[in-house]
Amino acid sequence: MKDFESEIYDTEVSYLINKLYSFLGPTNVDRALIKYQRSLDLSGPVVSEYTLKHRHPWWNAFMTFFELKKNGKSIKRNLTPELKILAADAKKISSLQRFMPTSVKNKYKRDLIDSDRAVDYLFEIQIAWHFYLQGNVLQWYEDDGEKHPEFIVKTPNFDFNVECKRISVDISRKIKRQDFHRLVQELLPEIEKQGYTGSIDIVLDGRLYSNQIDTLVSEILELIKSREITGEYAISHGQISLNLNKKSKKIVNVLEKYKTLRMSLSNGAHGVVFSSQMNGNNAIDPIQMILKSKEMDNVLDGISSKVYKSAKNQLNKSIPGIIVCFLEDVYDLRDLSSESDLQLMTCNLLNKEGCSHIAGIGYSSEIQIHKRYESEVYDNQSLFFQNPNCKFKEVKTYKFIDAAAAKW
Repeated sequence: MKDFESEIYDTEVSYLINKLYSFLGPTNVDRALIKYQRSLDLSGPVVSEYTLKHRHPWWNAFMTFFELKKNGKSIKRNLTPELKILAADAKKISSLQRFMPTSVKNKYKRDLIDSDRAVDYLFEIQIAWHFYLQGNVLQWYEDDGEKHPEFIVKTPNFDFNVECKRISVDISRKIKRQDFHRLVQELLPEIEKQGYTGSIDIVLDGRLYSNQIDTLVSEILELIKSREITGEYAISHGQISLNLNKKSKKIVNVLEKYKTLRMSLSNGAHGVVFSSQMNGNNAIDPIQMILKSKEMDNVLDGISSKVYKSAKNQLNKSIPGIIVCFLEDVYDLRDLSSESDLQLMTCNLLNKEGCSHIAGIGYSSEIQIHKRYESEVYDNQSLFFQNPNCKFKEVKTYKFIDAAAAKW
């Protein structure tokens, strides 16, 4: 085990980020940051905060890093969660790129600055890092345009292929993320202008369509203008619960409030904490809104299809292989480990013809931050379903993840 290599001290952060900057190419990063800033300038506050700043996990952190350096401020005394995650990613890439063929290094230099796909490739790095810390040898496949997995893990007793997949659940949701953000951007600034703070919970009868948003906004604003600001009310496409009060100049740590909200959201629900008056992590009189549908999201069919195609087309049947899926926008997997639809879907998939070379299928949540004593741990919740029908007997007792820690 190489757990000591995963540790990062505050004094290392600046060095690691500069090393990543050099690996990606200063010109490439600078060009991407200019484009990112232009997008922020042209977007509304909600799209900027909840879409663009999370679309690529590094750009906001890089901008903070260079701003601190420009102003002569200490990096280690002004560390944000984003800077810490950037430094952690930098350490993984710095260590792992030593084992990559030139074609793979060039692929990551190119793809890790792609705002649409960077998360996909960072997930590959995360999974490779997990097996590297276990003390295994990694062998990366050449970037030759052929269909194959990302890399081979060489354990002392056997080798296995690893295929990584990013699964966006948004496409199968009753409420798409971009539609939720548009609703927030059109609705909450108007409520704030009317002098209110508090919370709004909306439950729709079914799907939210883009052409319904303007009508929904108008209907809610009419309620509020008529002083209907506390209680439950029927609206055209569902029901709304309002708990609004006049502003009282109360200062709230929005970052902490949003973390708490995010962890409490049920599957398929969207949430936001909004204020136009931000000062760092603090805001005055924010508004919290949750939006969900009565109808359940159907994301499992999409996951099953994508995973099955990988099993058949990208994993060589002559050696064991695993598939690890990053479930985008999913933060809590604890309720999915047993007797869940995800477990049943995965078991059915592993029972399919042509999957006997698959040792198991794993899932990973979005990153989470845990405080421990005087340090912080950044990791993902994980699940791994071993294939009891795998034809390779040597994988039966191998621990692909630490069951107690449940993380990649």
